[in-house]
Amino acid sequence: MDSTVFTVLLVSGVLGVIVVVGDPPPPPYSPGVGKHVYIVNSGRNWFDAQAYCRQYYTDLSSVGSAWEEAQLQSAASSQSTYYAWIGLYRDGNSPTQWSWSGGGPVTYLGWQQNQPSNYYREYAVAIRMDGWHDYNPYNTHNFFCVRLIPVAESKTWEEAMEYCKEHYTNLASLLSATEVRQAQTQSTQSHTTTPYRWTGLVYLSDTWLWVNGDPMKYSGWPAGGGQLCPAWNFRCGAIGPNGYWDNRDCQESLNFICY
Repeated sequence: MDSTVFTVLLVSGVLGVIVVVGDPPPPPYSPGVGKHVYIVNSGRNWFDAQAYCRQYYTDLSSVGSAWEEAQLQSAASSQSTYYAWIGLYRDGNSPTQWSWSGGGPVTYLGWQQNQPSNYYREYAVAIRMDGWHDYNPYNTHNFFCVRLIPVAESKTWEEAMEYCKEHYTNLASLLSATEVRQAQTQSTQSHTTTPYRWTGLVYLSDTWLWVNGDPMKYSGWPAGGGQLCPAWNFRCGAIGPNGYWDNRDCQESLNFICY
């Protein structure tokens, strides 16, 4: 194909998945799209897909819950495609040691029945409608990238949210330890200037939630963190230098992470 087409899929609620059709590399970021980017009609082996995601986005996508898995499956099915690489892989010498491309523990697995098969050289994972399958990483498939966008400007939480909405989509939700690690890595590479960075975490209606509506499937609070009733001005969430969440004064000026 001689052009790149962008389409936002509104699937299963609030998570938008952008579909990139074609082989030419896309711009690194486009406004108004979701955290996950589905690259189709551009079959790559797992290693080339990983390199592509790291060059143009953040990394191959990780999956932290059945809810998140359903979002990716819905995007894939909308394109009538059956296999899509995600960031899960294992050491070729170990049948059980699975890892995410972006690091972090593997806390959720969505294997199809009788998977993983652990056949010779099947040590990368593709997602399908019926679950996850291990495949030879040199097979070529479509793939999912995740994109997190640290911004090295200091703003209040509300200003940061408005900036993300204007230039990208929203303040980022971080739904797994892997996404936290990726956010930390991206922040270092982007030369952020504050030790804490705003995320989409906010205390509203007597609970902590993600401002974009993503479900609270993962908790990154340190021991004793995440007060059930924080002071009225300490109801905005940031990620700290150690990767833990922290409730901060919403009027504090911090760098921030969009998607």
